[in-house]
This record gives sequence, C-alpha cells and structure tokens, in this order.
Amino acid sequence: MAHWEQVRDNEYLFIEDHCPICAAAKVCQGFCNTEKEQFSETLGVELQRVEYILEGARRCAYCIKI
Repeated sequence: MAHWEQVRDNEYLFIEDHCPICAAAKVCQGFCNTEKEQFSETLGVELQRVEYILEGARRCAYCIKI
C-alpha cells in the first residue's frame, strides 16, 4: 500500500513500499514515468522522485510540495 508522510510545512513524501508494476517496469521504464505523471495529474501538483526501486532503493518515493 502507498502512504504519505509530512516532512515539513507544505512538503510531503508519497511512498510506495510495494511496487505493483515492478516486474513490468524492469522491462519498460515508461511504466514508471506514466505512473508518476498520473500521480501528478491526480494530485494536481508536480512530483519529484526521490527514491527509485529501479536505481537500487528499497522503495519508490516522491516529494510533493504544495
């Protein structure tokens, strides 16, 4: 399940501890980019990926500044 944590005033971390598309993403990283764009569009804010499973992190996480 994904969850979020407040890091500072107006700054949050959106965290995916389990990636439902990891196997597919290893073959085509376009899945990750599309997922990030969907999150951004749904939330109405820009996201910055700060942790990335495909780069060796234990999870994917995005910084959200509002």
